[in-house]
Amino acid sequence: MAKPSSAKKPSSAKTAVEIKKIKASNEAYYKALSGRDMPAMEKVWTCAADNILIAPPGNPRVHVGWSAIKRNWEAYWPRFARYRVIMRVNKINISGPVAWVHGIETSQRRTTSGEVSSSHNYGTNIFVQRNGRWLMVFHQAAAVPET
Repeated sequence: MAKPSSAKKPSSAKTAVEIKKIKASNEAYYKALSGRDMPAMEKVWTCAADNILIAPPGNPRVHVGWSAIKRNWEAYWPRFARYRVIMRVNKINISGPVAWVHGIETSQRRTTSGEVSSSHNYGTNIFVQRNGRWLMVFHQAAAVPET
């Protein structure tokens, strides 16, 4: 006969509160991304040397460290007169101080020369809990193949 586990499981109320915080952090990321707002982006990430961004979805490159991630956006964002990305969250998982969010991103872009495009991407975001806040350490976007 198996012994009952002595490890405490988090209460569902506490988990619900943390999921709300993670959703809010995830939404803040997409708001900062769509707004091309670097100060807001700096509030979402840990801004550390171990941060990883794998983007853009159609021609992914790995950007390691906050400085590289910031340089990537500073070079990428000015190409667009309009840029919007949202995520429909499919799943949030929490394991201790780490959480990951997976969903489908919808991206809409208009370049400064007027070209309009859109795409759907698989998006994965990883957050760590620091001082009661969930901060991003990893983002990857991969293009959903067109059928």
